[in-house]
Amino acid sequence: MKNLIRVMAIVLLGVAASAFAIDAGTAKGSLKADGKNVPLQYSVAYQLDNAEGLLDRPKEMRVLIADREVPAEALAGLAFPPVMQMARENKVQGILLRFDPADRKAVQVTYLAAPKDPQMSLMNLTVSGTQDAFRKLDIGNNRVIGEIAYKDSRSGSPDMPSLEFAIHFSSPVFHNPAVTADLKGEAARKSPQAQLLREKARALAKADFAAVKKLSTERQNKSTDAFLAQAGSQAKAYAKEAAAELEKSLKTLDRVVERGDRAVAIVGKGEWMSFVRASGQWLSDD
Repeated sequence: MKNLIRVMAIVLLGVAASAFAIDAGTAKGSLKADGKNVPLQYSVAYQLDNAEGLLDRPKEMRVLIADREVPAEALAGLAFPPVMQMARENKVQGILLRFDPADRKAVQVTYLAAPKDPQMSLMNLTVSGTQDAFRKLDIGNNRVIGEIAYKDSRSGSPDMPSLEFAIHFSSPVFHNPAVTADLKGEAARKSPQAQLLREKARALAKADFAAVKKLSTERQNKSTDAFLAQAGSQAKAYAKEAAAELEKSLKTLDRVVERGDRAVAIVGKGEWMSFVRASGQWLSDD
């Protein structure tokens, strides 16, 4: 009986530890854009190991501080995590912090809000200090707790509002999935991702946008639709140029890294193309 109680206690402790590891993140404090308050209540963190060697940092910690709950997967990806598109669609508002967990002197901050001009990039700034950009920062295996404050000296504009924030956050930390395949050389050039890019290049050369969209994710198709609306009669010419550039990039493709249902094809120094697998099919995500 004692052994049974002991086993039950160990199991319960394990459950409690797991619950703490995924406990919902919180955010307290204020965020103002041109003097207007942005409500904050949620935070979540995501760490990338940079096995692909494509980030500017040896590792990257991302902390989302937002007005609503957002899945951790929204912080995945290399250059443009899905949360940025969510902000463009008014599905989230707040800030995204990106920094090297081993070097805390500078933090890249992205203001997550739909820009007045849909063609504009999201607003980015850097918070830095001689000692530490954070007032407080404690990083554990499954949680990061911190405080950060900033006040913009600019007067601001519709496209580039001035920001002011003083925030305390406590966020569960999620990690990017482990590498499940690392294809190099000929194996990379024969990969499903490379074949997809060849099909995409052929479709672009024909200006067959319906075919291009079948090969792409929903997120990418929204960008394609926006491009077509803006390009008008020049769309076919631009598509042919894009096909030529893609064919050129394919000649330099020498590595494909898969992480479960996400992948990147590395086509040059610091250049890559992203993919997502949906219903067993790889799709272009950029």
